Amino acid sequence: MRCNQHGADLEDMGLKEHVITIRCHFWDDAEQETYNDHALLIANLADRSLNDLVHPKYGLMKGKVQSLSIEHDDTLRHATIEITFIEQMRFVPEASAEPGVQSAVDEAYQEGQLRQEDILAADIKDAIPSVDSGAVTIDLDADTGLLAQMQIFSGTTRQLVAQAEKNISTIEAVVNAVESPVNSLQATISYSLTLPGRILGSISAAVEKAARLYDSLWNYPRQFIFKVDAAFTDLQGSWEYLLDTATSPGGRSGAQILLNHLKIVCAQRIALEAAALYEADNNASGDRESDFHVMNVNELESTLALVRTRLAEAVEISRNMDCLKTMAAALLTQVNSVRLEREKMIAVTLDNPMPLHMVCLRYGLPYTDAERLIKVNNISHPNFAEGAISVYAR
Repeated sequence: MRCNQHGADLEDMGLKEHVITIRCHFWDDAEQETYNDHALLIANLADRSLNDLVHPKYGLMKGKVQSLSIEHDDTLRHATIEITFIEQMRFVPEASAEPGVQSAVDEAYQEGQLRQEDILAADIKDAIPSVDSGAVTIDLDADTGLLAQMQIFSGTTRQLVAQAEKNISTIEAVVNAVESPVNSLQATISYSLTLPGRILGSISAAVEKAARLYDSLWNYPRQFIFKVDAAFTDLQGSWEYLLDTATSPGGRSGAQILLNHLKIVCAQRIALEAAALYEADNNASGDRESDFHVMNVNELESTLALVRTRLAEAVEISRNMDCLKTMAAALLTQVNSVRLEREKMIAVTLDNPMPLHMVCLRYGLPYTDAERLIKVNNISHPNFAEGAISVYAR
């Protein structure tokens, strides 16, 4: 939580207040009769609500009267009132929570998909003859093959599109039997019916299905991430083979473009999966009923290194996609915050089996830490903890 506003509230918040002292004179003489008005002023200032003060230098100010000092000289019908006015701070601070790692990466992923479609369109346009530039923006019906509407274009363009169909068929064959969740983030993204939109939409959907092949390992985050990474490497390997076997110039050009964008999609997807895992890891650290395997520091660092390596490769391919850097920064911030907490642990050896609550009492920890120690140490019987375990250092 953080506050970005400056100033002082009238409640004690430890901030220096803005205090103004005013002296008012009331008297009766031949020119004016204001003596009786001082009683009206005192009555008005008795109200504890905010008062308005028009200051000659600061303008309109809102605040409250902190103190009043009154002096009377009834023989001359003269009264002096000294007012100490304290200003209400001009902006009420609003506490704002930092977005969670999953929401930050989700937003970057959606932005990245839209940005990647534009980059893919530019790459395809650079690879085909200028006379065929319309092939990039031609509308393609969702039920029509990519090549079906390309007969009017040159051989290079048709070769590129044919290569795209071959690559997409290869990647979809791997995950043909996998169903994508209807409520997934990928399902909310709308791609255009142009050539780049059709290609990117097909690639992203297939890569998501490849990640879903390993959902049975979700509660074991390190194994899940490494399995997904290996699956993505296999997908890229199949496309590298198509690149090596392409014979026509248009086919080779198309295969290289598609391979580059597959790497970018894989980097974004694995970052998305890692963000969801880190969020689940954070939630499970204090949930005794959860089956999720809470990661230790080494597991956090190894998964982060793997994901950031893919993101770095994607950045090398397209440095204009700032969302890739946003993902990397969000994941690093999350792991660092968790690591600072989990690194503050020491290894201890219990002489005899004992309840974890007793362990907490022995090492000066609150009893609520017992549930977290179960997760960190993978203790199956919390009433009979024994041997070497890790506890939080205090």
